[in-house]
This record gives sequence, structure tokens and C-alpha cells, in this order.
Amino acid sequence: MGGKTSLAGVTTYIPPEWKKELEEWAEEEERSVSWILLKLIGNALEDRRQNSSTATSAESPELVGVATNGKTAAR
Repeated sequence: MGGKTSLAGVTTYIPPEWKKELEEWAEEEERSVSWILLKLIGNALEDRRQNSSTATSAESPELVGVATNGKTAAR
């Protein structure tokens, strides 16, 4: 594993229970937590691009369902 990559690094902070769940998921998939997050973010961005191209309003995109201080953001 490891080696050179052309990917940019990003740091974030998540609740400890999310980290534990991600670690369990990664172990089940025999992948790294970074790989799981890369795929999740990639899928979310692709969904956002598709929704943006079909949107009819000029509203700015919002983060929906993203936890903030233990609460879920609403639209």
C-alpha cells in the first residue's frame, strides 16, 4: 500500500462514533477509511453535479443532511 498520489489532502473533524463506524466499514471492505471517504465524497459530488444541471431555480446548493453540532441541517 501507499506510494505517490496526485490526490490533494483534506482534514476534517467528525464525531468519534462516526470514526468508529467508518473504521468498521473499512475493515469489512478490506479498504482504508480514506478510500471509503473518497468514494462517498465522489458519489456526493456526482449527485450534486447531476442535481445542479437539472435544477430550474437560481438557488445556491445547500448541504442537506449534514450533521452540525449533533443536529441535521435542513433545507
